[in-house]
Amino acid sequence: MKEIVSVIITAAGNGTRMKTHKILMPINGKPVLWHTLSQFKKSRSIDEIVVVAKKEDIQAFEKIAEDLEISIKIAIGGKERIESLLSGIKASTGTIIITHDGCRPFTPIRLIDEVIQKTKHNNAVMSAVNPTATVKYGADGYIEYSLARKDTWIAQTPQGFTRSLILSSIEKAIETQYFIPTDDSELVAKFSKVKICIVPGDDINIKITYPKDTYIAEKILEVGK
Repeated sequence: MKEIVSVIITAAGNGTRMKTHKILMPINGKPVLWHTLSQFKKSRSIDEIVVVAKKEDIQAFEKIAEDLEISIKIAIGGKERIESLLSGIKASTGTIIITHDGCRPFTPIRLIDEVIQKTKHNNAVMSAVNPTATVKYGADGYIEYSLARKDTWIAQTPQGFTRSLILSSIEKAIETQYFIPTDDSELVAKFSKVKICIVPGDDINIKITYPKDTYIAEKILEVGK
């Protein structure tokens, strides 16, 4: 039986660190979400895209999808990110669930497809990159020890999971009120004990978080992704 691949794009955040609604913020004349959806539109491995939104953004998101000539489902977000993610998953039909931050607009197509393929064989997958600087562990204002760069990873999205695995992990997290901001793979690792397979990410796969990131995004578009 063919696996159905659903992408859940979380786009119901408040953008508090940007002090603006970053998902609709223009980059070279198009909203951040437009750029994000345009990347996923190019993948032939995806059967369904669900965008998690605030109620007041539904019309704007529908216009973005119309402009891109793609079909999307819209799910309403919750107060916490994992509640929003659960809403998106429940609105989907996929046996394979790919989760992605709506504010990562430049994800390479080959990375999207690799995460999908790896998920079909490993149940839980995350994209990640090695840090470019040495990572230190500290306590009480003092350095305790260094972590080898080759053994440490900075999480990215997309991440991929079998439907039953991510659903059960999120439901357990909500039940125990484990709302600590984290990536989805951490929830699966904590509540299922399943090992997470790493897919090397890409430095171009930036997340729009701070005002300086918009400048970086514009430069990425200038030189071509």
